[in-house]
Amino acid sequence: MNSSDLALHERLVATAREVAKELAHHESECDRLRELSPASVTAVRESGLFKVIQPRSIDGLEAGLPTFHAVGRALSEGCASTGWVYMVTGAHTWMLGKYPQAVQDEVVASDLHTIIPGSLAANGKAHPVDGGFRISGRWQFASGCDHGSWVMVGATQSNSSREDPKHVHALVPTGDFSIDDTWHTLGLRGTGSKDIVLDDVFVPGHRAMPTGTLFETGDTFSPAGTSFTYSFPVLSTLTWFITAPVLAMTQRIYAEFVAMTSVRRDRYDGSSKAKKSTTQMRLAESWAELRSAELLVSEIEAIYCNALANEQDFDVKTRVELKMRGSYAVTLCRRAADRLYDAAGANSIYERSPLMTMMNNLHTMSHHAIADFDTNATAFGSEALGLGPGTILF
Repeated sequence: MNSSDLALHERLVATAREVAKELAHHESECDRLRELSPASVTAVRESGLFKVIQPRSIDGLEAGLPTFHAVGRALSEGCASTGWVYMVTGAHTWMLGKYPQAVQDEVVASDLHTIIPGSLAANGKAHPVDGGFRISGRWQFASGCDHGSWVMVGATQSNSSREDPKHVHALVPTGDFSIDDTWHTLGLRGTGSKDIVLDDVFVPGHRAMPTGTLFETGDTFSPAGTSFTYSFPVLSTLTWFITAPVLAMTQRIYAEFVAMTSVRRDRYDGSSKAKKSTTQMRLAESWAELRSAELLVSEIEAIYCNALANEQDFDVKTRVELKMRGSYAVTLCRRAADRLYDAAGANSIYERSPLMTMMNNLHTMSHHAIADFDTNATAFGSEALGLGPGTILF
């Protein structure tokens, strides 16, 4: 980063840490509401943090991916659900930077602090008609869908051919979709990641981008002057994004375990849990796994910064390795937390236990498809053995 970019980065991360203090007061309320509390959304909106990754051409800060990641991690330190919604909807805002300028202008016309929920899986059907598509379908896991004016959804063309893209990703305004409250879950209850439903909705062609173009680079449609930031491939980048709330939650679990264990006594013989070598070894190994995860994520950031500086795309090998780094970082975090929770005692099973809530949140985060270790590890192994990644998901 140059000096001005670094100053902006530091200012935004500092702002996020201050906002996180406010979010912490509403974390339990978010879980109870099963969506973000109005106070939480207002706190992030009034801080201007929704604009961090928004293109400058639509009044955003275009602060860059490392800053977006750092802000998301900082917010997650205050509230897991708010941090998660921020990262997921912000990822869609980043993808908006790949759409034509007219689409970007349309999306922010009613709200300059863009929040774009949605689901990228191609779970809908898009039937081509004059001027666009008629789209129907149901999409799960639409985090923050109660708070956005638009959603982004993926769909498969009903009559795709060699000449037509098989999949499209469309932007759809409020009023054209409904929300089905299905969000009764283990963790991240406050994200309100409900289903969104479209029933034969007309979407103009300019708001439906071919998925292959969107997921690869945005060069074809990104407006002139937009940073190369918006030209990175989607899937490897989303794997990086998701590590922000995961790292924050694991760090919170680690800190909570240390705090409770330092004063905890064995219920039967009264001995100090902190003085047991088994407790100390668990803590040491979990620390090492969390630190290793952080180093893997730091490597990802360095690769992106170098590519941005040289305006270089990633080859297949690099993309597969990026996804492997991200998904393995998530796996390490989950292992580190599980090891500590195993030693946390029976009182940690109660709903009143902060540790239980944190663990449920972390396990829910780690189930996101983009961080699926089996999928990403298989692609890595296949590519490393000269067989190609064996999947289009890289």
